[in-house]
Amino acid sequence: MDVRLNTQEQIVKSFYSWLPMVLVALILYGALFVGLAIWLLMQLFGMEQAVAQTVGLPSGVLLLGGLFYIYVKWLLTALSSYQLSLRGNQLIVKGISGRRTIEHELPVNDVKKIHIGTHTHTMQQPASGQGGAKSKAASRLTVVLSNGDYFKLDFAMNAFDNESLYDFFTAMKRKGIDINLNG
Repeated sequence: MDVRLNTQEQIVKSFYSWLPMVLVALILYGALFVGLAIWLLMQLFGMEQAVAQTVGLPSGVLLLGGLFYIYVKWLLTALSSYQLSLRGNQLIVKGISGRRTIEHELPVNDVKKIHIGTHTHTMQQPASGQGGAKSKAASRLTVVLSNGDYFKLDFAMNAFDNESLYDFFTAMKRKGIDINLNG
């Protein structure tokens, strides 16, 4: 049983709660990149301030737009390559966990619990008003192994089709795995 992935369009739509945070970040980074471009043009090329501002504004905006596009494409490609499968008695999990990529293939008997949602300690709790951070915590899939080790799959609710994910959890529950949905 393979959990179906969302389309790239569905993945983009699933990040709607991040919009306020993204807009603020784009404004702040935009100001930073424009300021940096103007400063570099004045320092490295000896341009006058008025000319540097005229050239620096579009340069900074273009740089920010290009980097944002590259990040979004990378994120969509990464989320589109996720895998969550149950093949016989083997659980296969592939995706992103923090800053690293994970690839686990393990017997179902080694899995104790699967949680989806906010299982964070106090230092990781998002403050009120941080919709994007709350969304990330709510969409995280945590697999707890019998030996006490665990691993997390970030953005699982964004990457996978919800109905297919529910069917997967039902199948895992039938195999005796503790399932906890907190998201």
